[in-house]
Amino acid sequence: LFVILLVFCGYSLTLPGASEGLNYLFNPDFSKIDGSVVLAAMGQAFFSLSIGLGILITYGSYIKRNVNLPKTALTVAILDALVAILAGVMIFPIMSSFGISPTQGPDLIFVTLPNVFKHMLMPNLWAIMFFVFAGVAALTSTISLLEVAIAYISEEFKMGRKKASLVILGIVAVLSVLSSLSFSTLS
Repeated sequence: LFVILLVFCGYSLTLPGASEGLNYLFNPDFSKIDGSVVLAAMGQAFFSLSIGLGILITYGSYIKRNVNLPKTALTVAILDALVAILAGVMIFPIMSSFGISPTQGPDLIFVTLPNVFKHMLMPNLWAIMFFVFAGVAALTSTISLLEVAIAYISEEFKMGRKKASLVILGIVAVLSVLSSLSFSTLS
């Protein structure tokens, strides 16, 4: 995933207008920072590091005693920040080059970026690579989210991990179906 991210960064930096995107990314307007921006930044940090969901506590229970926790915490924080910066280096030059507004939010990934891929050499390859990259990132995040529930079920009910995983999978599947039906049949 990291290599794919670096390839996209390299491509985005070759586009005309990439410097304006980098300027937008690395020269913030501090006058626009208020309480809501600080809260949004804290929310992003809690989300990207999984602090607010109990995931680190669960993963922490698996750490061996000889692991240097301050060094590990620093490594995780640095890598998280590096990936976030590289994602910005990938996205903002592309947006600047194609005249896309940075305020589009979730539409950016599913609507705007596929249009960008059309202008690239071998567009299908880039689109597949990007969405595989996004899918794997989402899948690994989901696995870490489920780990808390799986660890609880296996320890509380003396159940094997495979069986606990299937129980959680069943619960999530039922709740997902109900949630999606709430937009139609169950609304």
